[in-house]
Amino acid sequence: MPFARLCIFILFVSLLGTPVHAAERFPLKQGLHEWPALGGKLFLVVGTYQDTVSYRRTYNFFFKEAKAEEWNQVPVLGRKGNQQFTWQSAVGGEVTIADGTIVARQDGTLYFVVADKRIGQSYQDRGTITVTWYKLTQSGDDQPDELAYQLKPAFVRDYPNSKQTVEDILAEEVVLQPRKQ
Repeated sequence: MPFARLCIFILFVSLLGTPVHAAERFPLKQGLHEWPALGGKLFLVVGTYQDTVSYRRTYNFFFKEAKAEEWNQVPVLGRKGNQQFTWQSAVGGEVTIADGTIVARQDGTLYFVVADKRIGQSYQDRGTITVTWYKLTQSGDDQPDELAYQLKPAFVRDYPNSKQTVEDILAEEVVLQPRKQ
C-alpha cells in the first residue's frame, strides 16, 4: 500500500504545473470555447476563413464578468501596443505558419500562446519560430484609459532556424512556464 500512495503523490505533484484543460489545449475546432478566469469567464469564438487560395482560423475573445449581462471584447495587444480584436492563424501552402492556443494554469492564470514562423524562400524551409505568451489581464482603477480586459504580451521565446513545425513548438510550449519579466 505505501507504494500505491507514493505513485498517487508523484502523479499529483507532476500535475501541478500542467495546464488545467489539457483536452481543450488546442481550441482549433470552430465554435465557442470558455474558461473560468478573473472571477468570470473568458470566451473564445473560433471561425474559419476559406477561399480558393487561403485558409485561416479567426480567434475572437470576450470576457463576461460573473452576474453581468455584457460581454467585453478582449483585444490581443501587440508589442507596440496596437490592439487586434480578431487574431488570425496563417497557412502557406499546406504549412501552418502562425497558430495559437489557450493555456490555463492551476492558479487560474490564462495565456494565449502564439507561434509564428518567419520563412525564407519556401514554406517548407527552416525558419525562426517566435512564440509569444499573452496573459489575460484586467485593468485597474489606476489604468482608466485601458480596456477592461486585455491579452498582454508577457514573454517571447525564439526558436532560431528551426526544422520543427508551428504545431510541434506549440505542443512543447504549453507545458513550459513563461519567464517572469
